[in-house]
Amino acid sequence: MRWAILTLVLLPSFAQAQIEVVDQDQVSNDKPSRPFVMPAASTEVKEALDDFERFRRRNAWERALKALYTIPEAQARRFIDGDKGFIVPVARKRHALLNSLSPEGRTAYRLFYDAEARKLFEDADGPAELGNLERVYSAYFLTTIGDNAADRLGDLYFELGRFDRAADCWLSILREYPDSDLTPALVALKAALALTRAGRVSELTSIRRELADRYNDEKITVGGQTGSPLQLLERLAGADPQRADATVSTPQPLTAGPDLSAPVEPAWQLRFADSVEAGMTSPELTQWESNPLSTAIPTAVSEGANLFVNYLGHVFALDLKTGKLRWRSAAFHHLEVSAMQNQGRGNNPTRYAIMASGDFVWSLARDPKDQNFYAPFLLTCRRAETGEIVWHSKDLADYAAFDLVSPPLLAAGKLFIVARTPATPQQQQGLPQELVLAIQPRDGKLLWKTEIGTFRQNNMYQFFYYNQAPVAEPRLVYRAGALFVDTHVGVLARVDADSGSLEWGFGYRTDAAPIQGRIFFGPYQPPDPIGISSQPLSAGETLLIKGVQSDRLYAIDTSRMALLWERPIAKSARLLDATEQRLFLGGPELSALNLGTKALAWSTRLPHGSTDGEVLVRSEGLWQLTPRGIFEIDPQSGAVRRIFRGQDLGAAGGDLLLTDDRLVAVSNRTISAYPRRPAPARAERGEDPALNRKRASNE
Repeated sequence: MRWAILTLVLLPSFAQAQIEVVDQDQVSNDKPSRPFVMPAASTEVKEALDDFERFRRRNAWERALKALYTIPEAQARRFIDGDKGFIVPVARKRHALLNSLSPEGRTAYRLFYDAEARKLFEDADGPAELGNLERVYSAYFLTTIGDNAADRLGDLYFELGRFDRAADCWLSILREYPDSDLTPALVALKAALALTRAGRVSELTSIRRELADRYNDEKITVGGQTGSPLQLLERLAGADPQRADATVSTPQPLTAGPDLSAPVEPAWQLRFADSVEAGMTSPELTQWESNPLSTAIPTAVSEGANLFVNYLGHVFALDLKTGKLRWRSAAFHHLEVSAMQNQGRGNNPTRYAIMASGDFVWSLARDPKDQNFYAPFLLTCRRAETGEIVWHSKDLADYAAFDLVSPPLLAAGKLFIVARTPATPQQQQGLPQELVLAIQPRDGKLLWKTEIGTFRQNNMYQFFYYNQAPVAEPRLVYRAGALFVDTHVGVLARVDADSGSLEWGFGYRTDAAPIQGRIFFGPYQPPDPIGISSQPLSAGETLLIKGVQSDRLYAIDTSRMALLWERPIAKSARLLDATEQRLFLGGPELSALNLGTKALAWSTRLPHGSTDGEVLVRSEGLWQLTPRGIFEIDPQSGAVRRIFRGQDLGAAGGDLLLTDDRLVAVSNRTISAYPRRPAPARAERGEDPALNRKRASNE
């Protein structure tokens, strides 16, 4: 009897312990240990969803449906856990629940809500048209008017250029509304055209097969042309000047890599470190060399005949052919002012960025003279020809509350950047929020801003001289009308680039937010191998992501909102580049992963590793700048083919840029431009066939 009683008493505790072990590995937007949380739905919303499930099991349809529609519209735009790590809006979750209703449930649903949906549909005119149709599609899709609302909404989205959403509307009619009175062949053709423009190739292949198999004998008329759906698709898509083929996922050929088989002198070289150190006394030089800023590598970009460089907020332009300095924002030796103060060590050099296009150059930097630990990074637009400032974010009221935390991205005629409300612990304010901003490039006008979530991990609290944890810096990728934001603290978010609406998120495993510390200085401690925030990579339609604090690599189908696969990976690894067959990784070693088998193909150790810096990846080789020269790596085997010593020995490594006639090596001390010779044919070198071509860039 005693054993029986003891078992009954302890059994709930055992069960609870088992549940907690299972949940520890589960990614959830609700976990308090997660370092980043998307805008979460209220407790009342979760209770309403639970009530729906409970009443549905009892076939109490009126009470079940009423529970769903007690959710306010403002809460319907907030987020809740979906399937397999995805975080979805409450409205999307509601849509999925309604689609899962039994035939009896659908009949009851139409009885209760047909009149309300029809009234919204009839009033969808003028300024209220888009909003009313979106409301019917989101909340009343299964009513008798839902398919017509989705079809009309798809037409509107298509006219607005929002092809992803248009395709989803028409696909939902085909997949989720079996009793629609609309012509299925016409709906399928519309969906195929939208998928073509959106660049969703795998879904387009499926719908083309459906057009050929099911509707090949039907004749429909679109745009004054009559024929079978497949014939019309070929005509309309082939004549469409806005096809997404060149925008999305088709690999494009790249120029060949550099030929470093023989010694070559640089066409020109800029020794900016000598200018910084000029005039320093011996103690000042010792202090500068002990400062992490002395190993900072400038960020550089080539545009036309110029090379634009951002060196710790000092922006300058060089003539690519001659190396002549065209203009600069300040003298290099002014950097020593910030280096002489310990507060200058809080200046994170990896956050500086520069971008150029046409007549303008945009740079991200903080004031090097500002000794405030919490000084924000600011965006400046200059004229490419003269360096004259066109606009500065500090002069615009829209940016007063933001610290800009990601490299800017220019796409679809807009400038995108991630911002964070600054940490102000002295004022006891709440946790920082992370937002995406869309900016008009020429004048800095803020077009829209969207909250991604709350950033619980405060990187302002660091240990110097060396950071003990990798800094999470968001990265942006643009694909066919959608903006993807990797927060690098556990969430990949998708934002509509046109409207700024936050569509969904994917939560991945990452380190928990640490307990807040303090900024302090201490003796040198060798840092552990850490990575830097890397850009998500496209391999076909797949998006590969790896958070800076994550030990997992994920492959996401962003069109179908599906996790394709994941595998363990070192936290210190970073994504470099991808082809259709191989993924190249940096970190303590340079390595390659076979995307077919997910197995490690090779790993090669280089001097100073591959923890940072731009690596040139081409079908015939990989090139990396190291303290011992430029290493050329065979992409098939990982073997070191040759070492080009050059004129950059002794530097801390850096970036390699390739232009039409220059190989530019950017280190922490020099910028060297080597004349570029065409690479010899691979057949002459007796090498294996090359890897598949690298994907084109987003632009």
